[in-house]
Amino acid sequence: MKRAVTMRAVATRARVSTATVSRYINNKTVGTEAEQRILAAIRDLSYSPNRLARSLRLTKSMMIGMVIPDITNPFFPEVVKGVEDTARAAGYSLMLFNTGEDEDRQWECLQAVHGQRCDGALLIMAPKGRHHAERRQQLQHFSLPVVYVDRAPDFPADTVTVDNMRSAQEAVRHLVRLGHVRIAAATVDLDVSVHRDRIMGYRHVLAEAGLPHRPEYEVQSAPTVADGYSAAARLLALPERPSAIFVTNSRVAVGVVAAIESHGLRCPADVSVVAYDSHEWHDVFHPRLTTVTQPTYLMGTRAAQLLISRIAAGKGGAPPLQVLLQPALTVRESCDVYHLGPR
Repeated sequence: MKRAVTMRAVATRARVSTATVSRYINNKTVGTEAEQRILAAIRDLSYSPNRLARSLRLTKSMMIGMVIPDITNPFFPEVVKGVEDTARAAGYSLMLFNTGEDEDRQWECLQAVHGQRCDGALLIMAPKGRHHAERRQQLQHFSLPVVYVDRAPDFPADTVTVDNMRSAQEAVRHLVRLGHVRIAAATVDLDVSVHRDRIMGYRHVLAEAGLPHRPEYEVQSAPTVADGYSAAARLLALPERPSAIFVTNSRVAVGVVAAIESHGLRCPADVSVVAYDSHEWHDVFHPRLTTVTQPTYLMGTRAAQLLISRIAAGKGGAPPLQVLLQPALTVRESCDVYHLGPR
């Protein structure tokens, strides 16, 4: 029978003391380098604390629930991985729910989280639905600690998000520096905070650069490749088509590039594209997309750490905490200097 991995083994692999590993597992502060080594050691050794003994001792279930809006969206699995690795290191198991971007289904999932006696919840919010006012009030009075990830609510709460407005500004400024003056935007549901902030960043840079805001240059679609294709087709059919397109969703971006090519144009020679999120397949996608790369795994780890600290603190904890992470622009091949006329 295989012997269980001990905390001492994790400490030896991570080159830290057992006390440091214990501090990390109990969600106490350790140095960033030590934290990374401990996480790596936990993954390599498949270390799992004794959850049953710990849950009996702490009168907790040692379970947390996570509710995500779309399990098919390639952005979310990396966030979930960060949550799961951090939760497991702290002795927690993770229960995952998918809402299909439906706010009413989201509330059903949260009720299931409560019914399964989870100690807290992580929530990536669905767009507003027909019963939004009621759902908003229910969220504000939910009986378990909740940390909102990626998409922030419109009321005070613990959040772990990225700076979408600033990163969008950096992406659109990149197009402006390349000489583009006809810059369009392809986005999805503006009831979702991240896309609303990205479009606000896009509009800010247009104003900053003295470029007109042209409503026909903003198109909205569902977050799918097919709908991204249709949205781009509308832009490319305009009498004065854009020379660059800023896209707020990675799957929409794939549809945008496909539409450019099917219209007999070239990316980036005729139309430049900058989008959100880097995925492994971007290295074989042609052209390789210039993207805003988000710290997805870190978002998950920070969210799990914050939730576990809230669970440990119990009722009457500190005021809501907003953790804001910074994405980075990764320049690849899908943007080019603007050239007047055909080449």
